[in-house]
This record gives sequence, C-alpha cells and structure tokens, in this order.
Amino acid sequence: MGIYSIKPKFQQLLSPVTSYLIRQRVHPTALNIAGLLFSLVTAACLYYSTQTPWLLVIVPIAVFIRTALNALDGQVSRSLGIASPFGEVLNEFLDRVSDAAIFFAIALLPTVDLILGSVTVIAILLNSYLSIASKAAGASRQYGGIMGKADRMIYLGLAALVVFVTSAGEFWNYFLWIILLGTLITLLTRFNKTKKELE
Repeated sequence: MGIYSIKPKFQQLLSPVTSYLIRQRVHPTALNIAGLLFSLVTAACLYYSTQTPWLLVIVPIAVFIRTALNALDGQVSRSLGIASPFGEVLNEFLDRVSDAAIFFAIALLPTVDLILGSVTVIAILLNSYLSIASKAAGASRQYGGIMGKADRMIYLGLAALVVFVTSAGEFWNYFLWIILLGTLITLLTRFNKTKKELE
C-alpha cells in the first residue's frame, strides 16, 4: 500500500496543528499555496545544491512540511465545512505543479541523465492523472501502490542527505530509477484496481 496507508496516524499526530488552524479559520487554499511554496523551495535547493551543497539539508525539512500541509488541507476544509469541487481541483493542480518543479530540478542537475529525469516526471504525472481519471469515471480515487506522493517525498529527503554526506551527485540517477520503477508498478496497480471497480 505504500506510506499512504499510515496517513490516518500521521493526521492524528498533526491533530494539535489541525485544531489550531481550525480555530484560526485558516482557509485550506492558504495551505495549498504554502505547500506549493515549500515545493518551490525544495526545487531551488536541489537545483542550486551543486554550487551550495548545504542546501540539501533543507530538502528533508521542506518536503516534510509539504507532506504535512497536504495532510492538513483536507481536514481543515471538511472541519470548516468549506470543502468544494473547485478546492479539490486547485489542490490537485498545485500538487502536480509541485511534483513537476521538484523532479525537473533534479533532472536538470549536471550529474543527472536528463532523459531519465524527464521520463520520471512524465510517469509521476501520468500516475496522478490515472488516479483522478478513476474518480471521474465513477470509481474511487486511487491512492494505493508502493510509490505515492508521500513515498516520493520521504525517499527524496533521504536521497538528499545521502548526496550531501557522500558528495556523489551521480546518486540522483539511482534515485530516479527507483522512483520511476516504483511509479510504474504503482500505475499498473491503480490501473488494475480501477478496471476491477468499473467492471
């Protein structure tokens, strides 16, 4: 199932933050935008890490905050009673922009195979598209598989620390292969689940 299966426990861990945001009536769109900003910070840290290696230390922190914000926005919108179809569209769109920014930043690193990085970005976006298309066709929104958004972020944080400690920029290619293969397996898993539900 991947790391997504522990989302309820993660949300429970964040419950004090959720309660505070609800009391302050923070709009979920603000959380979506904050998640995008942290994703752009992550992308910038990755892109400039060849010149300033210590930026890689920021990556695990930024991706954790992005993941937390993604877990919080839905809870806040439902608790405040302001969940809406457009809010869901905005959330999905900003998530795709975030994913593309982060992984294209890796793809553009001088030690990384640009084709491998580009194919990985395409696979990630197709995987997300399939999940959304599944819901649009009448099945459930697909979150399963071994390489969901939270999985990617955790592995990204670990990879950034490995590169920082070892100074081996070529490691990003191995990381991208892991993400790509995991994403393709996840895509097939979600495709089969969607097919079964709709049949």
